Amino acid sequence: MAETQSGGNRREQLPPEPPPRPELGDGLIRYRDAVVAKPLGYRPLTLDLVVPKAAEPVPLVVHIYGGAFAVGSHKTNSLGAELVDRLLPQGIAVAAIQYRHSREASFPAQVHDVKAAVRWLRHHGEALGLDGSRFGAWGSSSGGYLATMLAVTADNPDLEGALGITDASSAVQAAVSWSAPVNIARMPPPPGESPFHALNIDPHDWFLGTRVAESPSIAMAASTSTYVSASSAPLHLAHGEQDTGIPIDQSEEITAAYDRAGATVVFERIPGAGHFFSDGDRDRLITLGLDFLLRHTNGR
Repeated sequence: MAETQSGGNRREQLPPEPPPRPELGDGLIRYRDAVVAKPLGYRPLTLDLVVPKAAEPVPLVVHIYGGAFAVGSHKTNSLGAELVDRLLPQGIAVAAIQYRHSREASFPAQVHDVKAAVRWLRHHGEALGLDGSRFGAWGSSSGGYLATMLAVTADNPDLEGALGITDASSAVQAAVSWSAPVNIARMPPPPGESPFHALNIDPHDWFLGTRVAESPSIAMAASTSTYVSASSAPLHLAHGEQDTGIPIDQSEEITAAYDRAGATVVFERIPGAGHFFSDGDRDRLITLGLDFLLRHTNGR
């Protein structure tokens, strides 16, 4: 995969920056707009980190927002805000990370971006109060796809990229993925309620940088199920049975791949739910996901 396509060539970037000055208050340490990579020709890639004050290094959950790889922000995502509220009291730090959208750069840029964020966090873990052996990832929709990619491609040289810091691992010890695409070649057109439907655009064409139907090899390379192995990190899935944008058979496919590989997977089917969950389902799934991450990052 061409490094230059995603700005991942080490000659095409400026050095990353150290952690910014922390903000202290309410028993928390905040780091805003930490610059993890500066690819030339693109905006700097940043993250926001909140760490509970503790005597020992704490586990971390990396949250990745969704939006069809084309919209959204790590600054304003509602699930990210809920995770901060739920995880910090449990002694878990939360990093909200950024990635380039599909009209800025195509696959594998987004995977390179989130891996660069994880490497930056682990490299600076001691200074930030993070336990680098207890990292988890959590995302919904396209964010769930990227969280899953972190789970199934740990230190895979074909997808690692060379953005930012490269002397640390991009592995996570567990991941939670909600309503995520898996097999890009099998994704249906956007449903009628999608803004992409009105524009007659398939956002996955943007993501791949080519029409999905015309590029099966690229679509396969971009599919999370391609990379599942016995060493894949434990994965907790949730998917609505009535999801018309990303059908539940996407999560069924990666569940089957995990089962074949003998890796750990838990799949929660949500009856009556579409792409987004009710407040009650969301609250329950956050509790289940939190418990899963704690168990598989040796938090209990």
